[in-house]
Amino acid sequence: MKAKKQSHILAYIVLIAGIFLMLIPLAVTLISSFKSTADITGNFFGLPKEWTLSNYERLFTDGISTYFMNSTFMTVVSVGLIILVIPMAAFSIARHMDRKKIFSIMYTLLIIGMFVPFQVIMLPMSKLMSDLGMTNLPGLTVLYLTYAIPQTLFLYVGYIKTIVPTEMDEAAAIDGAGKFTMYWKIIFPLMKPMHATVLIINALWVWNDFLMPLLVLNRDNSLWTMPLFQYNYQGQYFSDYGPSFASYVVGIIPILIVYLIFQKNIISGMTSGSVK
Repeated sequence: MKAKKQSHILAYIVLIAGIFLMLIPLAVTLISSFKSTADITGNFFGLPKEWTLSNYERLFTDGISTYFMNSTFMTVVSVGLIILVIPMAAFSIARHMDRKKIFSIMYTLLIIGMFVPFQVIMLPMSKLMSDLGMTNLPGLTVLYLTYAIPQTLFLYVGYIKTIVPTEMDEAAAIDGAGKFTMYWKIIFPLMKPMHATVLIINALWVWNDFLMPLLVLNRDNSLWTMPLFQYNYQGQYFSDYGPSFASYVVGIIPILIVYLIFQKNIISGMTSGSVK
């Protein structure tokens, strides 16, 4: 009993230490966004001598609102399409893969994409997007939907096979519901925990992604997303740290709010969707 209590105490100590390690960079970033550059370089970990909003004022003068809206558009539209389109394919595959081999083959081919490193295909992808004239925000949205298929399909298929029984399909058919009505009225609402999981995973990915926007959007600075703006902004004002820290805070807040709202569902969704 004593050994068990000691192990619990040790676990709490490790968890508390981990919390501090994660919160310290966030706190330093937040505090530094209210400090002048001279104050940051002279006293990096300390509180500001004088709290100032000039860093944020400068950000909005330099047009951060445009890049914020670009990222918002990308995230909302991409995640919306992912949650609308991929579950339909997952439902069809989950209901037929045990009886029809073609669905099982299709599922295997699609989830193989999880094991292909992005670096292997980024140059052909960039050339293809350029040839198709899709080096814009709608084109990048389609790209995000495409790259979300392997992992998201894997989660939804596992969730449907585990949580949503086939008896629901049969009961809906007996009541006269067609396939479309059955899916939208019965099956889709039952997948709410998985929707929340997929929303968090993909919203974090799309909002924070740097590499795909760099390859697709970097030719036109009016199309930059927040990570691209932060990268180029830091390069332009390399020695002026205050506005850079303020841009990090602006980029963190929206996705942090989304995560706090939906984080309760992510554990249940992940465990239900990844185990048959």
